[in-house]
Amino acid sequence: MKINKDRLSAFYQVAISKNFHTAADVLCITQPALSQRVLKLEQEIETTLFIRGNDGVTLTQSGLLLLEYVRNISSMELEVLAKISGRTNGGRCGTLRVAAYSSILRSVIMPALKPILDSSEDIHVEFFSREMRELPSMLKTCEADFIVLDHFNDLINFNKVKIGEEEIVHARHKEHTDENQVFLDHDIQDMTTFSFFKSQGLGDVSLKRCYYDDIYGVIDGVKLGFGQAIVSRHLISDLNDIEIIPYPQVVSNPLVLYYHSNQYLTSLYQEVIDTLKKRAALFL
Repeated sequence: MKINKDRLSAFYQVAISKNFHTAADVLCITQPALSQRVLKLEQEIETTLFIRGNDGVTLTQSGLLLLEYVRNISSMELEVLAKISGRTNGGRCGTLRVAAYSSILRSVIMPALKPILDSSEDIHVEFFSREMRELPSMLKTCEADFIVLDHFNDLINFNKVKIGEEEIVHARHKEHTDENQVFLDHDIQDMTTFSFFKSQGLGDVSLKRCYYDDIYGVIDGVKLGFGQAIVSRHLISDLNDIEIIPYPQVVSNPLVLYYHSNQYLTSLYQEVIDTLKKRAALFL
């Protein structure tokens, strides 16, 4: 069986857009024409690829498998053409999508990858800052090529590589030392503060909490004396008006890079893995 290329392109665009209307605009065709191509593809391979809903579409298990295939052949094609033409250095070309949680994306992942991004104008990069709980699904649905978590997760069909260690500390403003001061977290589902005290053998603490959306909002809140927080040491090491409260137990989390085990590793992807293994720790 040979899959029709136009139908495959239609499927791919819907899969990454999660919306038929958006995908049709990108492909410069009408939505009915796009729907017809996807329908013909589903008939051709005798399986359902999408589940349609009011909020867009989601991929079936068969759709996820086909998306991995399309991403792989696209990556191989781009890399081979670049090498044949000789227009890129060592095959550094293509699209790179990296997703991570906020406390390490801007401070660690982006600066660690700077040498790669500076090396070629043919690399299109997309960085995503997301809540930890959102990251695995981004990898499963191919919204991201790589994700970084602060723990080892039993994700099936994904490789995992430790790229560093992040120390977690209790921080407060030097002039605001009230022990009953409110704790600042991302949102109500953020368990960072509770996890820290549990690691210190204080699992049943009662805390007053406020929510500041992301780690940089939390740190700004501590700098202004609005509250105290459990944060990554590397984010506050240069802030003279913030102090770290000592505890008997050092608390740290691994930085773990995840990527598809059946993903074709282009030269660019392999260099990303090698670079993060070598450079991420420099920024922690």
